[in-house]
Amino acid sequence: MSEPSVPIRSTGFRRLITAACGLAIAIAVYYILSVGRHFFVPLIISFLAVYLVDILSRLVGRVRIAGHKIPKLLTVILSFVLIFGVGSALTSIVANNAFHVAAAAPKYQARLQQLQTEVFSHFGLDEPPEMLGVFRSLDLKGLFTDLARSVADVLESTVLVFIYSLFILIELRALPAKLAALFPNRSRRQHVLQMMQRIDRDIHTYLGVKTAVSLTTAILAYILMRIVGLDFAEFWALLIFILHFIPTIGVIVATVLPTLLAAVQFDHIGPCLAVGIGITAIAMFMGNIVEPNIMGETLNLSPLTVIIALILWGTVWGIVGAFLCVPLTVVLVIVLSNFRATRWVSVLLSKTGKIHLGDPPANLGGTMISDSAEEM
Repeated sequence: MSEPSVPIRSTGFRRLITAACGLAIAIAVYYILSVGRHFFVPLIISFLAVYLVDILSRLVGRVRIAGHKIPKLLTVILSFVLIFGVGSALTSIVANNAFHVAAAAPKYQARLQQLQTEVFSHFGLDEPPEMLGVFRSLDLKGLFTDLARSVADVLESTVLVFIYSLFILIELRALPAKLAALFPNRSRRQHVLQMMQRIDRDIHTYLGVKTAVSLTTAILAYILMRIVGLDFAEFWALLIFILHFIPTIGVIVATVLPTLLAAVQFDHIGPCLAVGIGITAIAMFMGNIVEPNIMGETLNLSPLTVIIALILWGTVWGIVGAFLCVPLTVVLVIVLSNFRATRWVSVLLSKTGKIHLGDPPANLGGTMISDSAEEM
């Protein structure tokens, strides 16, 4: 009767060892990513830049001149130059405007503290309670100066991102040959290729839809702020475009900051309500109606997973990690779903609990990895 207990204990011990090894690997990866952020962050941004170049080159490729399509190489070069040119210009504009806002911040902060005093005196309080006196310790000048410096640091790494992206584009041409060499077994190679195609498809969808939705939101918000007469409307519009890539928290910050400025810039409540309610309505419409209808269930990430990913990647890589949290989590979920031992993790992280295995969806045409598959 004692013989069956041996394999049971052995199996439990193996599971304990596996869990301990998994925890140790997770801690080691966290440490490596934190220490090597100056290497990994430009590299990850380069991959996303290549995706944007690919998306734009396909749009440019649909244009016909005298009935002829633009050559693929020319569309890639044009898109590459356009993405990095526009990206560098926008980053420079945000940095410069952030310094201008920081210079004007003392005036706005004084008005903000005066407004706070007036509100609490209306309720018979000579001084706001400690928990509610948030504006007393708020340093607007320091906040926007730090923002400008952070954006300037990103601008300085543009050259490195440019070089990485250029070599990634060159490496894509050798991808079929490398996959064939790494996986001589055809069925195994197809399985790996299908996993890469799903990652490719989901990141393409996320970046394409998110960029279009964020840009539309920023344009509509800019029109509203210009009508109201808000100071630095161009800066706030660019900030709204950038912050909308950060799930939940970015949208809140992108709404609160221009609303606060409207509160201190104008002497009456009307413009503040117009900016606050208007930007909130635009963000809710684009984020809760337009974006889900276009993107559908492609990403299959639960809201809790997105929030946890935002906190984790933000802890590792700061504000850049917050921008990258969704694409990185999508890659992680798809990779984990392809291994039996870790499939349960991908199920917990998913939105519906259904993990799509086997053949990739039929709409994969028009992505970088699917193009490489055609070459094979």
